[in-house]
Amino acid sequence: MPPWRVRCFANARGDDLFDRDYRAQTPEVRAEFRAVLNGLLFQEDITGWCRPNGYDRLSGKYRELGKLRFKVANVQHRPLGFFGPERKMFTLLIWSTERDGKFNPPNVRDTALDRMNQVLRDRERANECNF
Repeated sequence: MPPWRVRCFANARGDDLFDRDYRAQTPEVRAEFRAVLNGLLFQEDITGWCRPNGYDRLSGKYRELGKLRFKVANVQHRPLGFFGPERKMFTLLIWSTERDGKFNPPNVRDTALDRMNQVLRDRERANECNF
């Protein structure tokens, strides 16, 4: 069993919005996402969550957020999430892509920050994920 647990953001009705975005991806993208995520979940501590392993922290006002990094069919996928709300837990917030340092959708970091704050206020906004 991996030392880390993963959660996915859910709206107020309990709909798992991250899972919806994940399921909208191609089978190849979903497989690469699972490979990167599984590699991170088996890291013993947070220092293993780094760029060579497929993870980067964001900066500035988004410094509590991070992005999983992988590329499929020349598209740079960047699912965003954060460490928490519990120890050894990572919560996935929203799916995005990136090109030339610009995120798509453009406001994805603000949306992720808002969702992170919702989860921190109400832990029921993060469901257990099974990929």
